[in-house]
Amino acid sequence: MNELKKININDLDWSLLISLIILLTIVIYSAALSSNIAEKRGQKYIPHFFIGFILPIIYPLFLLTTMKNKLKIAKEEAHQADEAEDDVPELDIAIDINEDFFKQYPTDKNGHRAGPFVFETDQGIITAQFIIEIQKQLLIIQTINSKEQEQTLRLPYEKIISCNT
Repeated sequence: MNELKKININDLDWSLLISLIILLTIVIYSAALSSNIAEKRGQKYIPHFFIGFILPIIYPLFLLTTMKNKLKIAKEEAHQADEAEDDVPELDIAIDINEDFFKQYPTDKNGHRAGPFVFETDQGIITAQFIIEIQKQLLIIQTINSKEQEQTLRLPYEKIISCNT
């Protein structure tokens, strides 16, 4: 039988062993650094890990100097788009909500202006089924309350912020 040869610790080449450990540490660190740089810049990290493993030291330096930060670019583009939206002036179209405004709507056979009309007031939103009467200072409208009953309201023009049909 073959006898196992015992390894004597004094026979080892320590300089070679330490050099291999340092080399392996540098290679693994280089691969990890490459994947970390790629991940922080919005890239897939796995291919960069293996390239960093194959090209230690060189590839992480290459990534630091050349790889564009996709996340930073996307954030800047979003910020520029927000600024562009802020630069667009808002159109403030003032419509006189008065007697003449509501007279333009056609009437039904009962003489009412059929809706629904949605009025925005300083006290909330009012939905009217139709306009019963148009007066100089106010509208008389018919709504349905929370109990599903018809309700007649007087709505002054100065309380109306907007009106949609």
